[in-house]
This record gives sequence, C-alpha cells and structure tokens, in this order.
Amino acid sequence: FVREVEPGEIVVITARGVRSVRFAPKKATRACCIFEHIYFSRPDSIVFGQTVHLVRRRLGEALAKEHPVEADIVVPIPDSGTSAALGFAQASGIPLEFGVIRNHYVGRTFIQPLQSIRDLGVKIKFNVLREAVRGKRVVIVDDSIVRGTTSRVRVKTLRDAGAKEVHMRISCPPHRFPCFYGIDFPSSQELIANRYSDKKIREYLDVDSLGYLSLEGMLSSVEGAADQYCAACFSGRYPTKVKGSGKFVLENKCTC
Repeated sequence: FVREVEPGEIVVITARGVRSVRFAPKKATRACCIFEHIYFSRPDSIVFGQTVHLVRRRLGEALAKEHPVEADIVVPIPDSGTSAALGFAQASGIPLEFGVIRNHYVGRTFIQPLQSIRDLGVKIKFNVLREAVRGKRVVIVDDSIVRGTTSRVRVKTLRDAGAKEVHMRISCPPHRFPCFYGIDFPSSQELIANRYSDKKIREYLDVDSLGYLSLEGMLSSVEGAADQYCAACFSGRYPTKVKGSGKFVLENKCTC
C-alpha cells in the first residue's frame, strides 16, 4: 500500500513506471461514501485512511451500547457483518458464534436486478448451522437492511432451525433515502425504512427486537470530521445537486 487514489486523479502504471494524471482540480471539501466502511469494502482494505475491519468493529461496539439485549449468542451475517458482530460481542459480553455460513460461490444479492433473483440468491447463499442456534436466543448482526426481503428470509431460516428468539442489530442507520452516486437503490420506494416505521419493519421481519445504529453512533465510529463523509442515504443531506424520481434534491453540504 502506497496511498489512495485521490478524487479527480488517474494513476497510470506502465513499464516506464507510475505517474499521476489529474483530470479535475482538488476541492477543499470531500464527501467520502461511508457505505464503503459499512458494506462494500473488504475488511482488510485501507479506505479513507482507515482499516475497514477496525471501523466495523467500532460500529458493532457502538451498536451494543445503543441497543443492549439479553441473548445467548451473537451470530454475524457474513462477510460484511462479521467485524461488527465481533465488536458487538466484545462490548456486550455475549459469545460470538458462527451460526450462519456463507457460500462464497454466490455474489452479492442486494445489487441483483430482479427480486426473484435476489430471493433465490439468499436461499443458496447462506446455510444455518442448526446445532449452533437450536434453542438459543440469537442476536443477528448485519451491516444493513435495504429492501428487507433478504433479512426476512434469514430470520425465517433461523427460526426453522430452532432458534428460541431472534434479535436483529444493524450496524448503520435505516436507509431512508435513495443513492444517486453508484449504490443500486436509486428509488426511495425500494427502501423498506422509507415506507415503514421500525415497529412495522420488526413485524415484517418477524424478529423479537430490532435495533439500528444511530447516525451519531455511526459517524463517531470513523476517524476524521463528520462532514467529510457522505451519509445522504441515511440523512437525506446530499453533497451535490442530484435529480431523482423527477425531482431535484436541493444542494446541501453533508454536515450531519
């Protein structure tokens, strides 16, 4: 690792060596996508100057403080939820148990174009270890809930495997606003948190309790000033003027 490629920069690597080409001027303000730390990046990556695994572990620690629960085991949803689950387990004192195993031959499901494909992907992507969860009060720690359908399938699978209770903890705030910068949920109608209250979501997922990390808890888990991150999908404060669903979202510097 040398350094990150900067915004507005192209790094060209040839037999002659490495050179930097800047196609856009540097700006005083930045809007780094915080979802890189929550979900997209590998845990061993260094993103925005921070190791992703350590950030996710802090997210889990903050989540345990905000939403404590009495349970027997903490089960991560692999792989992006594993580091947060470790932090949750360490902060809560509840043992970590790998009760869900991921099939690595299946790609990411929430970015698939059709709901039918996403549902099928979830069914073959994860396998529950029945012996690990049977008769236990289980805390699921996951990175996010976008549409809710995949989470619902996971909860049903755990209950079918004999889990006594299922509590869900999410290491980011509810996704209530669309993303126009590259994440595949450009419509607010796709987002379950945009349409339903936390109580309704809990009932839909069929969990005994549901807890999201707060916006403040999320931003306090990363280093640097909060206003250098884009958290528009949680707060609705977009760093640029964007057009979505036929309406312009007014420009608002992300200072959440």
